[in-house]
Amino acid sequence: MKVAVFQFATNAIGEVPGVMEYLIHLYLLNALQKAASLSVVDLTPPPREGEVVSLTGAYEPSEIREALERVGADGALWGELRFGPENQPVMERVEVRMLVSSRGREEEPKQSRFTFQALRGDSRSNRLWVDLAALEDLVEEMLVAAAGAWDLDPGKIQLSRVGEGMPRSDRAAIHFVYALRLALNPETKLRFYRQAMAADPAFALAYTNAAQLLLGMGRNGEAMRLLLQAEVHLKGSASEPDVLNLVGVTTLHMGMWEEAVKVWRRALDLCPGHVEVLCNLATAFSMREMYEDAEGCLREAVANRDDYPLAWFLLGRLMVRSGRHEEAEAAMRRYIDLCPGDPWAYYLLGTSLARQGREDEAQFALAKAAQLDPDGEAGTLARRELQGLRG
Repeated sequence: MKVAVFQFATNAIGEVPGVMEYLIHLYLLNALQKAASLSVVDLTPPPREGEVVSLTGAYEPSEIREALERVGADGALWGELRFGPENQPVMERVEVRMLVSSRGREEEPKQSRFTFQALRGDSRSNRLWVDLAALEDLVEEMLVAAAGAWDLDPGKIQLSRVGEGMPRSDRAAIHFVYALRLALNPETKLRFYRQAMAADPAFALAYTNAAQLLLGMGRNGEAMRLLLQAEVHLKGSASEPDVLNLVGVTTLHMGMWEEAVKVWRRALDLCPGHVEVLCNLATAFSMREMYEDAEGCLREAVANRDDYPLAWFLLGRLMVRSGRHEEAEAAMRRYIDLCPGDPWAYYLLGTSLARQGREDEAQFALAKAAQLDPDGEAGTLARRELQGLRG
């Protein structure tokens, strides 16, 4: 099942309620993915120039239905947070109103209410303390209520995994949210990530997010040192394959192809079927024109996770390169189902259809690519292909 999670509206603005709102959001996403094994689309808007973007009113059901159709989700979860006492600088509780609906059902959204009192926040000093064990309990209650509304099998929900991989220190959690949500400058983000690691050395997401940030800045050596530090702290944990995956990415960025492949194979030994590792390994094999090995990785990835978009995209692109255009078409159509609006997908789909002699369908797909990416490379290639079809 694929569910869309929307931002919760609040009755307070500022950094303290913003951090608390996003903490609940992060733990809820984690619970839906790990405890309930759901595919989740996070529809929380990105921060604007490092500021907290708050909603003052909850979404209307009509807005939710429209968004569900757009992203192809089966269910939705949203609601409101009311911090109290109202109009006071010190926060001592949060009243949660959660709404849950399903696509295709006309009845009113199912509503649940919860109270969380294990926090102390002061808007004057921007300090926040949260009991994370109590926060897990809150999110567990929210997950059980949502699962009931979606008619999920309660026997398949692993409540012990609600907080898996999340921080065990309130300081680590707050530093992490500041880095993720409020800090705009990359150096400031890194400082907060490092503070989160110092507060909780086993907090895997702080390491992996910081490493990805460093990789994006081209600071491969720093990323590697950080990931090797993470390996020490996370050895034997459920997060070790994720760390090894990034070690492989960093190693490849440093030009060491054989070493990267060895690291990814280690990750697969620990976690067979890890789709990100399989996709990275397939990309590495394609770089060396080892197309059969690449295809094997991607076939395994989609067999393990039919809803993982990147695997379908890479498989479709590989099938185009191999001239197997019917298989390319099937892979790209599945990718478009999962990620509508990618111009490269429509370009590759149009190319595959053209090679099959289905020119009308090809022209439609290529025109869509050109429309979605009028000034980019995908749009330019699509227009060139269109011109060739139209003679």
